[in-house]
Amino acid sequence: MKDPSREYIDFICRLYGDSYDDREEDSAPGGLDWKPGKKAQHKSLGAFRKELEEQGIKLSTSKLLKILITGGCWSTERTREVGELYESLTTPVADGGEGVEKAVARIAEKLEISETMVYMSLPYERTVYDLENKTSNAKRCDRWRSRK
Repeated sequence: MKDPSREYIDFICRLYGDSYDDREEDSAPGGLDWKPGKKAQHKSLGAFRKELEEQGIKLSTSKLLKILITGGCWSTERTREVGELYESLTTPVADGGEGVEKAVARIAEKLEISETMVYMSLPYERTVYDLENKTSNAKRCDRWRSRK
């Protein structure tokens, strides 16, 4: 199998069957195209999570958001802003960049959000955690954690 994480991300994005970009749709109360009683053009994360649960796929809303961001199916002003700052701050140290933890802390401070929100707004870089079909290395790590 090539990359189970990429395949899983693509699978979830196909099930979502849509993409959300707040520059095209702002369905929040007071948003540019919001009208009382008008339904949003995209599925909410909560509604999609419930759809997946009915199919036997249990994901938290935050994991679902991160998967959709990684798959290019979810874009908001916040995710774009966090992504741009992250790119600029994590360039090689020789070029003035800094480590991931420092970059996340600076982004959180600048945007006045928690570091957890920063991490949630970034795509997965390596792998989607807690997949059903874990790699042999992930299984080994689980066994090590259980012994601790």
